[in-house]
Amino acid sequence: MLYRFLRFLTRISVRVFFRRIEVEGVENVPSSGPVLLVPNHPNAVVDALVVLISLKRPVTLTAKSTLAHIPVIGPIIKANRVILFHRRKDAAMGADPSKNPEAIAQCRQRLERGEAILIFPEGQSHSDPKLRPLRTGAARIALETVRSGQAPGLLIVPVGLHFPEKDRFRSDVWVRFGKPLDPHRWQADNPESGPKELTAQMEKRIRDLTLNFERRPDSVLLMWAAEILEPGARPPGRLGVDRSTVSRRLRLVRLLNEGYRQLKDDQAETIGRLRRRVRAYRLELRRLGIKPSEVYIQMPVWRVARFVARELVIVAVGLPIAAWGVLNHFVPAAIIRIIAVNYSAERDKWASNVVFPTMVLIPLFYTLQITAALFWLPLSWAVLYAVSLPLSGLFAILYRDRVGNIWQRSRTFFLFLRDPGLRERLGHEGRSIIGELTELGQRMDQGKAGPAGSPGDANRGQDSIIDSQGV
Repeated sequence: MLYRFLRFLTRISVRVFFRRIEVEGVENVPSSGPVLLVPNHPNAVVDALVVLISLKRPVTLTAKSTLAHIPVIGPIIKANRVILFHRRKDAAMGADPSKNPEAIAQCRQRLERGEAILIFPEGQSHSDPKLRPLRTGAARIALETVRSGQAPGLLIVPVGLHFPEKDRFRSDVWVRFGKPLDPHRWQADNPESGPKELTAQMEKRIRDLTLNFERRPDSVLLMWAAEILEPGARPPGRLGVDRSTVSRRLRLVRLLNEGYRQLKDDQAETIGRLRRRVRAYRLELRRLGIKPSEVYIQMPVWRVARFVARELVIVAVGLPIAAWGVLNHFVPAAIIRIIAVNYSAERDKWASNVVFPTMVLIPLFYTLQITAALFWLPLSWAVLYAVSLPLSGLFAILYRDRVGNIWQRSRTFFLFLRDPGLRERLGHEGRSIIGELTELGQRMDQGKAGPAGSPGDANRGQDSIIDSQGV
């Protein structure tokens, strides 16, 4: 019962923090039987929570031992029966590496009972632009379990986690479950191989599911290029109707990254010029506060008038409910923000330092508020107040998103109304950049620079969006 309650809290907290969580390949995870899930590790403890809520079956989590000593996280770890690993680098903080054989034994026992276990083979969370070398612990556990003969259906499922803006509230997540690896068959096909070789196979599969860049500036620039290219010079949809998806955009980034690697030497001058144009264009849009898709917005007077009238009604009608939600959540939200600001020295810690305090503070404040309401108000009013707490809080978040989008779209409208030449100039430059990227994509398609997809990608066919994007 406690596990289900914590899982419910986790699901709510994670989905409040992230605007959209897109999951694909969930059919690659069997609904029962022993499974070893091995994701990349870009976003601290939130990585485990995102995987947890993406699957219907229970998942046993693993974590570094020092997390158990953190006041907010520790009780949750104990309640969820998390398996703790002790890192040598954490010895000064109470870690005891001599306990790791016991942790490995726990993993084997739970796999033999048919459970799913989540292990991060990179060993620690990071914000590097590419996958770090994997440690062999997960492979050792898998091979020892295979040799025990007690978990005949064991599968290793690689997982790719993508957080385009992981340190921003209401950002997006893309979760990819790859094709499973059967360690029994692998061991039979490679009888002389061991954990090191199996780890290399796992690393290849995780790499196929993730975005990997040589340098951080490359990742930023290619993300900008994808934002410019994705709209395809089409007008944006209505507010609240988002035609873009994080998976679509990141697949496009992947293709651009592969094309960049293939063309950067043979087409160095062209690539260099295009890099400068993309950077200058995106920085100008950012300075003006214009989204790349809004460059092509339609500007007839009737459309502007209808937009203004509709959104003013939405703002006016929703304001009282949103204000009630803000009033009831102001104190815990302020405390959560203080915690996140003071304990998030690194980008990959921000989301965790919001989600975990949310899981504790919001239920605590709800309990205090409802208790006060029962003391001061008639029962019927107290019940109504209790129901309004979560509903008004959720509404306030959605209202915040909507008002932010209204402000964004209105700002663009009036910038273009004041300076029609700005819209024309930005549109011309955007279409020109899209055209140049299209030309480079056509060169790749014609085989002048080799295949566009990465060898061995189990999801290669899904990644081929060249035609749909006009690349």
